[in-house]
Amino acid sequence: MARTIRRSAIAATMLGAALVLAGCSVANPITTQMEYAPSDGIRVEVADGVVVENLMVLTESEGGEGHVVGAVVNRSRENALVTLSLGEGNGVPVRVPAGKTANLLDDGVRIASVDVAPGGLLPSTVGLEDGAQISVSVPVLDGTIPPYDEVLGQA
Repeated sequence: MARTIRRSAIAATMLGAALVLAGCSVANPITTQMEYAPSDGIRVEVADGVVVENLMVLTESEGGEGHVVGAVVNRSRENALVTLSLGEGNGVPVRVPAGKTANLLDDGVRIASVDVAPGGLLPSTVGLEDGAQISVSVPVLDGTIPPYDEVLGQA
């Protein structure tokens, strides 16, 4: 009889512990399922299905030419026209067909003069052709670490 009571107590304790531990996952979101920028650049969700990934600017110095790194991903069913206004310069239009990706570095997207020094944040906007705009701070990096040194010809 004592053995049965002991087994029941152990089973009740284990059931209680399992319920407490299961409650932790209800109250806390699963962080590995959250979207984030896994690199040095930023992630900007422009519209449903249209995202700018890993957006950053590479330059050798403040006032120097800037190479725009990142990609515009269009997972929607319609073509998208995204405008990148980086710093004080004019907007750079990027057309992305439905279901396609535009690689900004491969496409040679550049800005004539970067308004901040490497290590700073460049006030910018990312917008769609319908006029909706999002203000962002784009990281500005130099060519001191690979593979950015190759982009700026410092390798």
